[in-house]
Amino acid sequence: MFRYTNSEMTAKNAKRGLVAVTAALACALCAAVLLLPAAASATPRAKDIQELQGEAARAQADVKRLDRRAEIAIEKYNVARADLDALNARLIATRMDLQRAQLQLDVARAVLGDRMTDMYKNGDVSLLDVIIGMHDLTDIETSIDYFNQINRADANTVTGIEDLARRVGDLEKSIEKDRETALAKEIVLRNQQTDVEDQLAQRKALLADLSGQVRQLLEQQARLDAAASARLASAAGVDISTINGTAAQVALVKETMTYLGIPYVWAGATPAGGFDCSGLVLYVYAKFGVDFPHAATLQARMGTPVPFDQLQPADLVFFGTPSFYHHVGIYIGNGLFIEAPHTGDVVKVSQLAGRGASLFCRYPIRL
Repeated sequence: MFRYTNSEMTAKNAKRGLVAVTAALACALCAAVLLLPAAASATPRAKDIQELQGEAARAQADVKRLDRRAEIAIEKYNVARADLDALNARLIATRMDLQRAQLQLDVARAVLGDRMTDMYKNGDVSLLDVIIGMHDLTDIETSIDYFNQINRADANTVTGIEDLARRVGDLEKSIEKDRETALAKEIVLRNQQTDVEDQLAQRKALLADLSGQVRQLLEQQARLDAAASARLASAAGVDISTINGTAAQVALVKETMTYLGIPYVWAGATPAGGFDCSGLVLYVYAKFGVDFPHAATLQARMGTPVPFDQLQPADLVFFGTPSFYHHVGIYIGNGLFIEAPHTGDVVKVSQLAGRGASLFCRYPIRL
């Protein structure tokens, strides 16, 4: 039987150990190489994080630009709709006036027709006929006065018919003109609606094209913004009792705060249907005796301007220019106001500082 010497056995065992160690090291190296991408992906480089944050910031800026453009388009739509509503209301009133005038004209013509028929049947009577037919000259003054009254009544009836006929004609012309204007405004309104829908579609497409990681960053920022707004609302709720305002002003602010959290919906003006900025103002102010059109620009023109340093609770704050205000909110006090900002947001409390408000107005609210 073949046997190894002690020295040979030692050398062989050493060789086997070396092979085993080498194999183990090779396996470990392979595992490390395989795990390297996973480790790298699990721990992003600082540069990758900065790139994601930069992309999220750019996306947020793009969304804000679209929100601003949509806000302007929505308020233009609101103005066009308010103008059309006012024109339609005027058309209804004019048509009612026309009906009344036409009825009066028909009655006057009927009266005159009856008078002409009576004169034809009985023959036209002159003043001389009245005097000759008198049996008692003591009644002559009364009879002459009665005759003159009939003549005046006939003349007034004819004049009244002429005036009514002119009025009916003027009303018919006014209705036709307003009807043509209303048709033109309807076209403008449809164009404004299309513009709004295009702006909102662009916003939706932009958000849909973002990567999942960027969307997560934007959602995280939205949660932070919502938390900040909640803190402001909480602070306003605590401080509302100390705000220096009339009972009506404080009541209006408290009423507005009951709608915090209701989603922004363009052209919305009810809690159930959502609010846009001027819709929120319209809805709340109606509860306090002020009837507003659904448009910030038109609301601004109905108010009494006040300086910034004299702002009081329930005053309205406007953003834009005298020719067109694209946003409006309700001032609370302590530098805070309530607004319905834009699509994707809710009615919330915001800080007025740094927002660029350009007009402040007060209105005769009452409990």
